Amino acid sequence: MLRLGYNTSAFAHSHNMTYIIGLLHDLGYDGMELTLDRRHFHPHFTDGDARRQLARHVAAHNLEVVLSVGGRYVLSEVAHEPSLVSVTAAERQRFVDFAEETIRLAPAVGARTIMLHSGTLRPGADSAEAWRWLVAEVAYLAEVAQSCGVRLGFEFHPAMFIATLPDYRRLKAAVGSPSLRLTLDVGHVVCTDTRPVSEVIAECADEIVNVHLEDIKGRKHVHLPIGHGDIDFADVFRGLKAIGYGGLINAEFNTDDLEVDECQLARQTVEHLRQLM
Repeated sequence: MLRLGYNTSAFAHSHNMTYIIGLLHDLGYDGMELTLDRRHFHPHFTDGDARRQLARHVAAHNLEVVLSVGGRYVLSEVAHEPSLVSVTAAERQRFVDFAEETIRLAPAVGARTIMLHSGTLRPGADSAEAWRWLVAEVAYLAEVAQSCGVRLGFEFHPAMFIATLPDYRRLKAAVGSPSLRLTLDVGHVVCTDTRPVSEVIAECADEIVNVHLEDIKGRKHVHLPIGHGDIDFADVFRGLKAIGYGGLINAEFNTDDLEVDECQLARQTVEHLRQLM
């Protein structure tokens, strides 16, 4: 049975994690993807008590959790900076340290998967050099994940250095770790691949540990509410059922970009997706 989750990035104005966890449970979600940021929960600004409280709330509501280090402003006021491909070693190390802290946090809150992406290469930066940085950093983080008994769910993103499925496959081959797996964002597939999403899912059957879901109009990378774009969700769900996918399917929006009521969006999303499933 397919299982629905919801990304906390959709709660731009609701910051109380106790409230969000209770809401998602009451709406019938099976889990959540917790995007670590200053709004909701940030490992740099929380102590052991806060972490234990989060774990208790999640367990009490029987929600599965994925952790994400993909927040826009998690470490600065500049979107997705620093990242794994920032120009200076100090910037890259800040992100690696944050990602490592998140990986080590995961077992304490019951998370088995940590979502991450590459970040965007700045104009004029050397792509070959950035590739070497990225491989070394992801290899290190994969080792940390393996030592903690969790796995990385790496997401390709059309606006970032690792932009497509072939880019991810190249990175996977270069790193060579079983702890490096795939977060498959359905909208990103639509934006970067002309095949039916179910065909891509079948190709990646052994790699997918996390799924992101949103609607897309045409091939423009803007996350829209379900039903506001052109994605064939029946095809998506057929593909996931065919491979026996058992992880979370996390609806992912950023309500900074949408003029919507956040609670209503969460409610409409689960109702719409349950009908489509």
